[in-house]
Amino acid sequence: MQKEVIIPRLGSSDDNDEVRILRWLKVPGTRVKKGEGLLEVETDKVNVEIEAPDDGLLQEIKARAGDTVKFNAVVAIIQKD
Repeated sequence: MQKEVIIPRLGSSDDNDEVRILRWLKVPGTRVKKGEGLLEVETDKVNVEIEAPDDGLLQEIKARAGDTVKFNAVVAIIQKD
């Protein structure tokens, strides 16, 4: 079974609906644990670490460092254990 990694809405700002991916903390093929940091993103106000939503294998990254993505975008896939 697969679990999508989704960019959550961050903060209370309604005037910005996207983030920039600063860097990935894991690479495809890496085992991750729920709550472990996967990537770091930047909003117009803060940098935030996005955590793994579940245990499993980071199967695919869909957005690269430097990309700008909207909130609720799927940025990676985890193959659940």
